[in-house]
Amino acid sequence: MKVTKLHFIVPPLLAFALWVRRRALFYRFAASMLVLSFAGALTFLVFPAAPPWAAAQTGLIDPISKLPIPHDAVAASSLPSTMSSVSITRVVAKNPYAAIPSLHGGYAFLVFLFVALPLWKTRWRWLIPLVALYPLVQSFAVVYTANHYVVDLLIGFAYAAASVYGVRWFWRRRGWPE
Repeated sequence: MKVTKLHFIVPPLLAFALWVRRRALFYRFAASMLVLSFAGALTFLVFPAAPPWAAAQTGLIDPISKLPIPHDAVAASSLPSTMSSVSITRVVAKNPYAAIPSLHGGYAFLVFLFVALPLWKTRWRWLIPLVALYPLVQSFAVVYTANHYVVDLLIGFAYAAASVYGVRWFWRRRGWPE
């Protein structure tokens, strides 16, 4: 399995774990994911940026080689023909790249924050460096595969932090349970 595909597995798994164990925190996590996703989508619309492999193809930077994707992975990621008729891309203009912000980095950092912040005040804080491996490995993978520049990741991390702290501020201001 490619490390970059964890981006589609880890956040939903954390959401499920929060749903089962701490329902109020799940709602805050879901709200943070939505804020991050919509902020990213708005940025993609306003500032369409190409990843390194696409910039190299057009000659904007020195040539690089993008790692090939196995044919099985491409076939597995295709939607069934019945699903393609319900796609939102018929309404919204497509951005084939969506490089800035890196949501690979943003979602990974969001997961890190949602696990690390509650652990910080417990005897389990020693797990925080272990949890930090997920965004670090994810970041390395997307830079190594030429899908993002480091700055894309840093912007994704900033979006994630802003969404976590913004939603937490809003949550506390409303007096909702944490």
